[in-house]
Amino acid sequence: MRTSIRAAVAAMVLLLLASGCSDGDPSPRDPSSTWSPTGKMETPTSAAPDPVEPDLPAAAKEATEAGARAFIEYYWELINYAQVTGDVKALKGVSGPNCEGCNAGIDGIRNLYRGGGHATGGAYDTTVKSLAKVPFDAPAALAYKARVLVRNKEQAVVNADGSLETLAPATNAIVVYLLWVDERWRTDVLVVKS
Repeated sequence: MRTSIRAAVAAMVLLLLASGCSDGDPSPRDPSSTWSPTGKMETPTSAAPDPVEPDLPAAAKEATEAGARAFIEYYWELINYAQVTGDVKALKGVSGPNCEGCNAGIDGIRNLYRGGGHATGGAYDTTVKSLAKVPFDAPAALAYKARVLVRNKEQAVVNADGSLETLAPATNAIVVYLLWVDERWRTDVLVVKS
């Protein structure tokens, strides 16, 4: 059974689904104001900003252990961005062509948004538990294996048919293999461990 791939896809898809949370009220609302419990109209001081695609940090541009760690953090920031926007271009660009876990998650996000669905919430927070250089016969090759603890917040996913799925917060252990290729990092393996 491909539990790790399913878990990766489910986690990414859940994030996308969470972005479509709705209160079921079809009446239009003025987004610039809300009713307070006292019945007085209040204007919010700030609206939630639109998601912004994260920039690759300078540290993640280095072929070092610190660069690999920075890239892992960046990769999950891209997942957070992709799941609430449907924009998977940057995420796909830093995922290896044969990374089944990566591609399953990207396809899940792409299919949700193409079908008219969306997600809210579900942001990931990561902790790199271990990072080890992978030995190669070719001395110029550079790769790292990382064990990453990934926690996500509750997510709401609205499917194309309008159905709503709410995904509870979860914590998963994930194994990631990073490869330094063409002067940059990419994720070549992403597997959820049970």
